[in-house]
Amino acid sequence: MKNSFKKILTNHEVPKVLKNKILDDIGMIRLTFDIADIFLMKYPGTISDYYISQEMVNSAKK
Repeated sequence: MKNSFKKILTNHEVPKVLKNKILDDIGMIRLTFDIADIFLMKYPGTISDYYISQEMVNSAKK
């Protein structure tokens, strides 16, 4: 079986515009992932921890 990747020209570079566009897309994907992580994973856990601690404080006062 022949390696198809050896047929690719190795002395050519990717245009800077294309390279920047790909890096921008990767940055946007990372940003979207980080925002989703904050609001879907960390924020609900923080809210529930806060309410649980408030319930403990309120029950200790009674």
